[in-house]
Amino acid sequence: MFSLKARWAIASGIAVIVFTGAVVCATLEKEVIIREKDKTVEVSTFAKTVKELLANENIVLEPEDVVMPSLDTKLTEGMQITIKRAFPVKIAVDGKEVTVKTQPNAVVNLLAKAEISLNEKDKVQPSLCEFVSESGEITITRVEQRVTTEVKTIPFEVVSRKDFNLPLGEKKVIQEGEEGQEEVKTIEVIEDGKVVSTSTQSNVLKAPKPQIVLTGTVQLASRGGVDFSYTEKRRMLATAYTHTGNRTATGTTPRVGVAAVDPKVIPLGTRVYVDGYGFARAEDTGGAIKGEKIDLFFNTSEETKRFGRRWVTVYVLK
Repeated sequence: MFSLKARWAIASGIAVIVFTGAVVCATLEKEVIIREKDKTVEVSTFAKTVKELLANENIVLEPEDVVMPSLDTKLTEGMQITIKRAFPVKIAVDGKEVTVKTQPNAVVNLLAKAEISLNEKDKVQPSLCEFVSESGEITITRVEQRVTTEVKTIPFEVVSRKDFNLPLGEKKVIQEGEEGQEEVKTIEVIEDGKVVSTSTQSNVLKAPKPQIVLTGTVQLASRGGVDFSYTEKRRMLATAYTHTGNRTATGTTPRVGVAAVDPKVIPLGTRVYVDGYGFARAEDTGGAIKGEKIDLFFNTSEETKRFGRRWVTVYVLK
């Protein structure tokens, strides 16, 4: 058996060891705070580093999760550890959906991370420079432009002109028509395989040449055994006038065979044949002679009275 003195010494040694252990434990144990989103947890731990602490607390990190301070940071009393979880972003492209987990980042960087390349005209929503700070979706519309080129024929026009030397109904081609050519470019805008708009551009390679056809207007008529050619006939209201002491509008002396007309209807100088009067030339005008009217010269007032006012057929001579 140990003596009283020996027993006292042993008891004292044990007390010292226990006290020293308690001091060491107190020194190694730390109070730290773990923050994750809106959740805050106070933890007492003997872990030496942030990584060890999270392992002890069974906190699993995804590759894109961020911890501050870093995992290899040594723990200190009262330290705050913040965990920022990555959030998913869906990318709709080429008929499928790709999901990436990320911290807040620009769209352009998320596409690069997902190894999605863009063509020149592709549309991205939200835009490439927009910052994504929460779960959402990025939509990529594949846009391409399809251009086809075709050479088309331009038909020529047929231009008909009156000819006062050809008999009525006779035609004469004085210039052959030639077809032209144009290059037509069709531009289709295609989004995700569907045509959304179509436009065309044309460029004339060769202008068409019109075909010019003369059409005869000359007709034959016979009055009192006299044959004459005319190009048109009109139904006109005829009146008669005699000497006024004035010359005609064309400066000639009034005489039988002179007619006053509306120059807009029958040009001055035109030869005509008037049923019930005979041959005449349009040399005069009158204030009341407008439109389909003709005033015929007679030598005497008695003749003008006998002629009166009547509807006649006027042949415009060749």
